[in-house]
Amino acid sequence: MEILMNENVNPEHHEQIFKVTPEMIDDNHHFNNVWSVKWIQDIAIAHSEKCGGTAYMRELGAGWMVHTQHVEYKNQAFLDDEIKGITWVDSCSRVVSVRRSRFERVSDGKVIFESETHWVLVDMKRGRPLAIPDKMKALYGV
Repeated sequence: MEILMNENVNPEHHEQIFKVTPEMIDDNHHFNNVWSVKWIQDIAIAHSEKCGGTAYMRELGAGWMVHTQHVEYKNQAFLDDEIKGITWVDSCSRVVSVRRSRFERVSDGKVIFESETHWVLVDMKRGRPLAIPDKMKALYGV
């Protein structure tokens, strides 16, 4: 599955700089992919907090759960590389939010990895999917 990244990033996107530190380097002397999944989550949370999505989610008594995630690795990252992450919500259906992320090395602009994550809004008391309210969609610009 190839991720088809829309070059028209949602204007409600979020950017964040990450740095590759020693504990992120694996036996092959490059950035271990376990950290990329963490960065995808970290930037999604930061974006949600910035746009008001986290506060509204709590107000609803809900939580976002990952349904599927695809990560495509394009280039390697190494110790001390600064990586710019960009994330945005690309679309929403009744219960699924599609979030895209791209991480590129600051020094040369090379894309290190891209992701597409399908998040489901879940009612935390019932443990069941919740229809994504229009207000939530608007917070993310979709």
